[in-house]
Amino acid sequence: MALIKVEEKYDYLKDVLLSILLICIAFVVNTGISIKGLYQDDLLMWSTRRGVGFLKYVFPDKMRKFRPVYWVVAWIYQGILKNNLAVIVPINIIIGAGIAIGVYFFAKSLSKSRGISFTLSAMFLVSRFSYYNIGQYLGVMEAMAIIFAVSMLYFLYGYINGKNNLYYYYACIFFFINCFTHERFIVLFPMLLFAVFVKEYKRLFKGGLLATLVNTFLAIAVFILTIGIRFIALKSFVPEGTGGSKVSKTFKITEFFAALKTEVLYILGINTGPDYLNGIRFMDVNIFIKLIIFIGILGFIAFLLKFIFHIIKYRKNTESGLIKNILLFLGFIIGSIVSSAVTIRVEMRWIYAPYLFTLLLTAYIYGVDKKIFVIKSKNKKIGTSLSRIFHISFSTVVFFLIWAFCMIMSDIYYRGHYDKIHIFSGQHRANSLAQETYYKYGRNLSNKRIYIIKNDFKLSSFDAREFFRALEPDIREDIVTFIDNYREIGQVDEDMIVLSEDLKNKEYINVTDFLRNIKVENIYGHYTDGWTDEEGRFNVMSGEKGQIHFEIMYPGELEGDEQIEIEVNGKKETLYLVSNISYYDIETTPNTVIPIHMKSNFYMPDALEQRGEKKLSFILNIKIE
Repeated sequence: MALIKVEEKYDYLKDVLLSILLICIAFVVNTGISIKGLYQDDLLMWSTRRGVGFLKYVFPDKMRKFRPVYWVVAWIYQGILKNNLAVIVPINIIIGAGIAIGVYFFAKSLSKSRGISFTLSAMFLVSRFSYYNIGQYLGVMEAMAIIFAVSMLYFLYGYINGKNNLYYYYACIFFFINCFTHERFIVLFPMLLFAVFVKEYKRLFKGGLLATLVNTFLAIAVFILTIGIRFIALKSFVPEGTGGSKVSKTFKITEFFAALKTEVLYILGINTGPDYLNGIRFMDVNIFIKLIIFIGILGFIAFLLKFIFHIIKYRKNTESGLIKNILLFLGFIIGSIVSSAVTIRVEMRWIYAPYLFTLLLTAYIYGVDKKIFVIKSKNKKIGTSLSRIFHISFSTVVFFLIWAFCMIMSDIYYRGHYDKIHIFSGQHRANSLAQETYYKYGRNLSNKRIYIIKNDFKLSSFDAREFFRALEPDIREDIVTFIDNYREIGQVDEDMIVLSEDLKNKEYINVTDFLRNIKVENIYGHYTDGWTDEEGRFNVMSGEKGQIHFEIMYPGELEGDEQIEIEVNGKKETLYLVSNISYYDIETTPNTVIPIHMKSNFYMPDALEQRGEKKLSFILNIKIE
């Protein structure tokens, strides 16, 4: 007895260690995901906070969707983050790990097995469906919705299994706030009524009508209140679809059932639909991974069949609440699947919730199967030594582990194709834009002018401005200029950043130094910051008009005899300096490399450095047209 008490006393240490391990898994499996700059919906969401008060932000005048619970959190979250975008992904990973730890404890209470619950939590973390929760600023919204949905399930499960009405009230609260976090979870309303019915139906037929009516009225009142608030805010009962679509206009029954099939296949490990939504379709997966997925599906089917066999064979040992509990989990699975099937496309992030509910149902099934086996073992000798030691159905554990292993392996493989998902390809462009500007030149971009050649990525002026404002709030309005050709910008000076686009790799390339060297190729005596020695030789590429303009600055005191001999294409001319700033223009052939030789009869007497064989003489700024 003493030993048992000691084990119970320190059981929590095992849970702590497994929780720490889950956090480690979360960071390892999401290695490579980063946010350096905001993209698309993230950028739009970020920009809406600027110059808007709290109430205006949470309850805007014009909106397509009404998510005030999330917007409250987003207001606080953004205020804390400020422009430290790089910490978004680590925070998302920690939130995801926190959910997994909660799932671990919930699954442990269902399965009565620490190993099974840990495996299910690891499957949740490794799942390819987590890409949006981790890799986007708006991933916090998806995480919140999952937390509230699982909390609703947890309290309804407790309520129908003997807990008091307080559990039901908590479930109603989580349903209500989830509807204003992400509207698709409004479909879980029938589960509130279901819980009341299966909890009170025996009392109902025995005259216990009051409790049933009160809780039913409460659920309906919460639903009507939810619908009413949404109608006042949006002037519509029908939720908006994804991608700016309207469910009332795009819904088709054939596409709805096709979407349901797609989601079920996703849960089983089979990617269907276009690559831009899932990274790689199942038909393009290599044969080894296909085999693993099929083995996993067979393992899961065998796990379910073994459970059904146990239920039928040992139905006397089955707990009374089996059917209602299974229906509860199935209701959450089906409801979250249906809510994602009514719009124009199925995005993998929407499968994360039904997949989680499937994992929890699996935990419950295992717990029931284990309980049956324990009762059976008390009545007769157990066949296998492992079963005798661990009080488990050995075949059930094997089927479960086959399924879990295959799902984890396939999800890791699918994660390797994240770069093809439209969100990640767009995020990669945003990261490269931030890397080649903000992270390369430091935080002070206010004095820089950024030129983007071609703009085949279709970056709007609004997005360009807001993109850099998210990194540096006081950035000026005209920070970015789009150009068709590098010849439009003339001489590339120290305050200019020029970017080209790599369409193949979907990223921005910094060509500033390259263009500076093309337009002004130093042979000797002339430097990128404009300083020129007493003698310098360099090549200049003329522009479309064939005009080269020199601005010569001498920051010292003129004595009156300063002159510069300028040789252009073999023709020499002498420029006499009459002021500290002098100008010299060259007319030549357009778009041609022009060799230039400059030689002065003076130098800076107080110069603190000497870069070449000659002394520094003057500053030369070149403008090309």
